[in-house]
Amino acid sequence: MSPVILEVLAPMLSTVEMKCRGCGFIFGYVGLKGKYRSACTNEYPDEWKLAVDRLSKWLQEISYLYRHRIQIRVIDAQSPLGLWKQIRYRLFRFPAFIVNKRHTYIGWDSGQLENLIDERIHQAV
Repeated sequence: MSPVILEVLAPMLSTVEMKCRGCGFIFGYVGLKGKYRSACTNEYPDEWKLAVDRLSKWLQEISYLYRHRIQIRVIDAQSPLGLWKQIRYRLFRFPAFIVNKRHTYIGWDSGQLENLIDERIHQAV
């Protein structure tokens, strides 16, 4: 039995890093690299940070509940792939879930998402 593929589409918190070898080394040596990164994440609204934390905990629960029967892929909604998935599946609210590249669910109701995953697992058996 192949695992159910769960693609999770949500805005993620990202930071800009200094990729220049010399700059990165100097910033790291002086201790600015970590401060810059945390300053970038602090710019996000608190509701985004809370949503990312809540989603992270929820995905840990789903991963534990389904173990080897599910494969989870998290896609940043702001990335090119994320934008393509939004258009392809008409998902314009978050978090959005795509189950086996066919069925979608948007929202925070764990019962509805788990029912959708359970249906796909039972169809595969």
